[in-house]
Amino acid sequence: MKLFKLTDILTQAGILVGSLVFIIIPQNSYNLINLYFIMGGWQVLSLLIHSLFAEGWLAQKDRRSYGKTILWTFITGILCYLSLFAGLPLIMLYLFALLIVSPMFAVWYFIICVKEWRSIKMKELIHLK
Repeated sequence: MKLFKLTDILTQAGILVGSLVFIIIPQNSYNLINLYFIMGGWQVLSLLIHSLFAEGWLAQKDRRSYGKTILWTFITGILCYLSLFAGLPLIMLYLFALLIVSPMFAVWYFIICVKEWRSIKMKELIHLK
């Protein structure tokens, strides 16, 4: 799990840096939406893997609250989609809100992963006391 955690953090950092580069270069701004899906997909996959296989993380409370937030965001999206059948176009408001909130979710999850990496590193050094 230690190797996966390091790979997870480095991949997320790479995608975040790539996003910043694409924001700076105006000709490639259409590719930014692809990075939303790549980062979101990577983080959801990481969240699922950690919830299934990881145990005893120090940031478990943070990870649980992040998971609940993602679950409620997904449920809200389903409800907004179902509101289309009632003639209410709430899905457009939801999708616009996701454009704003998604980068905050990405940074939040990245911070959780860095906290967990630090706890792994501290556990390795605890026997040196």
